[in-house]
Amino acid sequence: MMNIISRLSARNKDAFANTPILIACLGDSVTHGCFGIRLKGPGQVDTVYDTDNGYATKLEKRLRALYPAAAVSVLNAGISGDSAPNGLKRLERDVLCHKPDLVTVNFGLNDAGNPNVEEGIATYAASMGEIFDRILASGAECILVTPNRMCAYADYALTDEVARSIAENCARIQNEGILTRYVEAAKAEAAKRNIPVADAYARWQTLENSGVDTTQMLSNYINHPTREAHDIFVDKLMDLLFAEK
Repeated sequence: MMNIISRLSARNKDAFANTPILIACLGDSVTHGCFGIRLKGPGQVDTVYDTDNGYATKLEKRLRALYPAAAVSVLNAGISGDSAPNGLKRLERDVLCHKPDLVTVNFGLNDAGNPNVEEGIATYAASMGEIFDRILASGAECILVTPNRMCAYADYALTDEVARSIAENCARIQNEGILTRYVEAAKAEAAKRNIPVADAYARWQTLENSGVDTTQMLSNYINHPTREAHDIFVDKLMDLLFAEK
């Protein structure tokens, strides 16, 4: 069980004697709460935002149900299109200045699009390691959240040429094992620092290997999980938060 749960329990029992709890979720579009594709015009693709059904909000709801008097707050620090290097740049501004008790970190989907695979992985790993170090130095607890799988093919539902091109590239990254290498790099950096891992990617891999068409678990058929699939992140986080020592 992580220290934040002990603090939530204490706050729930006596709010006068214990300070409020803040969890910050740093990440990309998935953390931000992006779902389906919205076509703005020919060749113009945007995303549908529904933060209420993203895992950051779902985590807050789950914890508030368990500790209603604690009134835990979850800060959504996800930005669509973001990467680990840019997440590092805005870490202080968007997360650490708020003095969170726990920070979850979820990057990789956009980073994996770097055409120079080896250079991209090295930059990603270094950025993730620095993010972890700065979070720990602030006194907050930290959890690595691994991303979901991207599409394995370009679904027929993607009729827009731009969206289909993006899907084809994401499928290549997924099928060639590039995203998997990014995930392993992040897990290696977390292991160096004894940071626990909410391994959503492993769950997605297990589902795919068990015959589930995980591309159909993506609301945009590219890289954004459905509202229901966001529960995988929450389940993995809850397992870690309440894990027996």
